[in-house]
Order: sequence, then structure tokens, then C-alpha cells
Amino acid sequence: MNGWRQKVLECFQAPFPHLTIVSDPDQLLEDESILSTLTGQGLEIIKLQDRASFRYEMESRFKNKDQNVNCVVVSQLEDLREIPFDIWSNAQKVELRKSSLFPGLSAHIVRQLDTRTLDLLSGITISGTVSSERATIDFILRQVYGISYDSVHSLSDCLLLAMRYHRLQCEVPEVIQQYLIDDLKHRITDVPIQDWISSHHAFVQYLQQEWHGFVEDHFPESHAFWDPEVRAVLSMLFIEGDLSPVSINHDSFPNVFFWGVSYDDKRQKIEMLKEIERQVETLLSSSPDRRTWIQIARLFGKAKSILLEVQLEDEDSNLLVDLEERVEAGFEQWLSDHYGSLATLTDRNAPVMVHKTVEVLRLKGQEKVALIVCDGLSFVQWAQMERELVKDFQCEVYGSFAWIPTLTSVSRQSIFSGEIPRFFYDSINTTSKEEKAWKTVWERNGVPSGYVTYERGLGQGEYDRSNIAALAKSNTKVAGLVIDTIDQLTHHTIQGQLGMYAAIDVWLKQRFLQTLLLDLLNAGFDVYLTSDHGNKESKGVGRTNDGTLPETRGERVRVYRDVVLRDQAAVQYSSKRWSGTGLPDDYYVLIAQSGEAFVREGEIVVSHGGASIEEVIVPFVHIQKR
Repeated sequence: MNGWRQKVLECFQAPFPHLTIVSDPDQLLEDESILSTLTGQGLEIIKLQDRASFRYEMESRFKNKDQNVNCVVVSQLEDLREIPFDIWSNAQKVELRKSSLFPGLSAHIVRQLDTRTLDLLSGITISGTVSSERATIDFILRQVYGISYDSVHSLSDCLLLAMRYHRLQCEVPEVIQQYLIDDLKHRITDVPIQDWISSHHAFVQYLQQEWHGFVEDHFPESHAFWDPEVRAVLSMLFIEGDLSPVSINHDSFPNVFFWGVSYDDKRQKIEMLKEIERQVETLLSSSPDRRTWIQIARLFGKAKSILLEVQLEDEDSNLLVDLEERVEAGFEQWLSDHYGSLATLTDRNAPVMVHKTVEVLRLKGQEKVALIVCDGLSFVQWAQMERELVKDFQCEVYGSFAWIPTLTSVSRQSIFSGEIPRFFYDSINTTSKEEKAWKTVWERNGVPSGYVTYERGLGQGEYDRSNIAALAKSNTKVAGLVIDTIDQLTHHTIQGQLGMYAAIDVWLKQRFLQTLLLDLLNAGFDVYLTSDHGNKESKGVGRTNDGTLPETRGERVRVYRDVVLRDQAAVQYSSKRWSGTGLPDDYYVLIAQSGEAFVREGEIVVSHGGASIEEVIVPFVHIQKR
């Protein structure tokens, strides 16, 4: 490991003290690679959020442990003297600052850069004087983001710049964004550059409308979409689902635009599958981090959905089988190395792990917010749903990591409680306390329980607005809604994911979800849709019986209260022991291998509970009107 991460790790040298307190206001330790390295060296990491939960975790995790345990307490406070005195006085102190990592740049600007920008910055030699804010911003735009903003002279240039900007895997600070907008507005007056740069939603809307006109005008060669660089980025926006193909009644169109038109042709679907496979292969070869794995999950989910849609012949589907093996093998290794560091991480647009959902929604700062949890929704089913939803809605798609084991009582409960599973030990096998937990966590965030609704079991039968509590109560500010249709279909399908696909298609045509979304948006809610876990089509390897806590007939996981029983079962069946990160101390987990389930040998089921990419990475979607 090199670059800025190595500089951070140099602050933690063996032999480690019993207790280290880190002042980290720039959140440098919210990086899975650094955390994985520290925990791999035997350090226990605790994040200080409030005194009560901090004291509880210190006491519960370390009171009875050997004094050789080395603990790192991470605080976002500038002044470490705010730490409880008995802990502060006996600890080594470390201060981490982004500005100290890049002293040649403006400290004010550097402090606002995210870790991906720091990664890019670490590989660039800084020469000359760039310590002023203006010089630092210019340097980052040109050298780090690769945006030569002073070379924009045409519509093609503007489109390409906006596309590149929104394709950046970095979170661009507002001060840099505004600098870019102000500069472009002085030189480009005939395009709405403010909207294009500041709003991904507005830019995508423009591209969609422009694409419709482009197709209807029979692909005029003078259009900017013919520019090879523009076309390359545009294709990815269609493949990933940000843009929707335009339906046409014939196949006489330029083949280079096959991804942007739809005429129900199997050949076109096969070409799309091959293009997605190429994109996934490229991502797999790039040493994926958590954000890249979300991209892979989304692309792979879309590929599987296409496969189900057209029911391709065996020779066509073999490509996807091979790809799935490579994806699952890579993801399994990455989880082993990095999963334990995800729980404390925070992102602005989406929760890194599902228990951070409330925190992300609160930071959005909207007066009214609605969270729809589609129980059991994977990116495979989301790709199918998205094709219908984009007809009426704009969907900004992100992803989150579910808790393992990917059980409803574990992962969904963490969404509504805002807690890691260790903290709801007494209800980890039930969802009966979700409503109370949902209202409690929002009360802690300043919203009285009388303004918070929770309802479950939605999605069955005909839609009736009067049955939706969030809409019936005019004073609702926060709404939690559980649609369990996908999960119900998962546990009752007898034809695998193909049977699920057909059933979901019927359900979507009934427009329960679409009508609910429209009513929530019309009522002024900021609407988000997510899932607690996904699902996986699997083949049975035989049942386990002793000591298990079964949830469903098709589980891909067994939970034991006795580690000896768990380990005995692990020897008997194709399975792997799960480390138990974030779980109660006496909660021992055995998960099935990818594509396998603890059911009758040879039986095909669609289930969940395991650690495949389809179960663990789930959609988190901001939904707006078109």
C-alpha cells in the first residue's frame, strides 16, 4: 500500500499501545483498505459517536478481555479532550489531517476532497506554486479529474465535459463545482451549463429528450451524438440504465447505436449481454473497491435480467455462467479482506451498509421523506423493475451492502433501527420490533414519533390509497414502508428465477408500486427505494438439522448458538464459516457456497442468507418524477 494511505498507516506502528485515540475530523479512517489493514494487525476499532453508546461498546467488548487487546478509538472531534477523561488520560493520541498529506495545496480545498480524489492525487507530482484556492481547484480539475474546461468550444465539447463530470467516481466538492460552472458560463452562453453540471437528474433528462429527437430524425450525421467520445460515454448510460432506449419498428438503424433503441429483437439482447460482459471484465481487472463492486452488481444484475427476459439458448447463457463464477470468486475474496471495515463508513449519496440508511436520509435535510424497503430485492429484479419505472420516474441508482447473514430479521431490522445487529441481540430472530425501532431512531434525530409512520405487508392485492398510513396522516414527515412481494415470490417460486421473473412481470403490470410512488411524490415526499437483501438461485446440497434457527425452507444459511455444533456441520456440508462481524457473540453462522442451499439435494430454490454478490449488494434508489 502506498500514497496517502501509507502515510496514515505510518501513524500506527507496532508495538501498539493498549489504547490509541485518533482525532480524525477529515474522516481519513473511513476507508476500507486502511481499516482492513489495521484490523488485520489485531487492532480493535471503535468509532466515537455519542458518549453513551461509546461507553457501552467499550464496556461490553473489552471489559472482560485480556489487557493485550489493542484498541483504536476514532473521533471526529478536533479537540481530543472531549473524550471521557479516564480514557483520554491513559491513551496515546494521534491527529490525522488531509492537509498534512498534501502540504503543497490549499488546506481548505484538500479537506473537502474524498478518498478517490486523494487516490488520484497521490499519483501526480505537484510542481510549482498551487497553494492558493484558485490554483488548487484548477490543478484538481485538470490534473486529477481530467477536465480541460478551457478547451470547450462546441456542443460536443459541452456534452463530453458534462458526461465526464457525472461519470467521475469522485464526490466533487461544491466549491470546485461552482468554480467550473462560473468559468463555463462566461464562455458558453447557449447551453444550460448550470443545470447540466449541478444536477445529474437535469442532465440525464436533457440527454433522454435529445436522444428521442435524434432517433425520430433518423440519426442525423451532423448531431453531436456521432462524436466517438460522446458515443462511448452515451452507450454506458444506456447499458447501466440511466437512459432508456427508444422503441422503433424496424432494425434499419446504425449498428453503433444498438444500445439506444429497442425493437424486441433477440440478437440485440445478445449484443447487449456481450457488451455488459466486456464492461464487467474491465471492472474486475481494476482491483475493485466497494464502489466498483456496486457497479459490477448493477451490471451483472442487468445481464441476468436480460437473460431471463429472452430465455436465451444454452450456448448463449454459458458466457454468463463463466462470468458469474469469476464475479463470485472475486467478490468472495474481497469480502474476506474488506467486509469487516464497511460498518463504520459513510457516503453522502447512499448508505455504505444498510444500517446507515437513516443517517443518509437525515443528512438529505428534506422536510418529508419516504423510504420503501422492497424486501428481498436484488439487482436482478431491480433491472426488471427499472425498465417499467423509468417510463414515469427518474431513478438515481446507487447501492448498499446488506448484513451477513442476509436474513430479513438481521438486515431489514438494521435498516429500521439504524443499528448494527449486535445492538438488537434480543430481537435478532424477529422483525416484530421494527416499528418501535424506526420511531425511536427518528426521535433521536429530532422527529417526534407522532410524525413517523411504519407499515409492512404492502404490495398484495389492488392498490388503495386510503390504506397507506403515510398518505392518510397529513402530518407525516417520515414514512417507512415495507413491500414484501419480492420476498414472498422468492420463497414460493417453483421455477427458479425464471418463474420469479414471470410473476414480477404480472405484478408490475398491476401498477401497485408505480401508483404508490406517484402518490408519495404528489404528497411532497422525497422518495427512496431500497432492499434489505437480495436472493440467489441455488441447488440443494442436503439439509442440516441440529441446532439451527431456520427462517425459510430455502435458506442459504444456518445459525447456531454453539460454535461446536456450527463447526461440526461445516465439516459435513459444502459451506463456509462466517466470521460474525457486527453480530452478537453467541451467533455462529454457517453459509452455503455460492449457488448452493441447505435443502434437499438437487432441489432448485431461490433463497437468501448467504454472501453472494446478488444477496449482499442491494439497490438504493432516489426516485423523482420525470
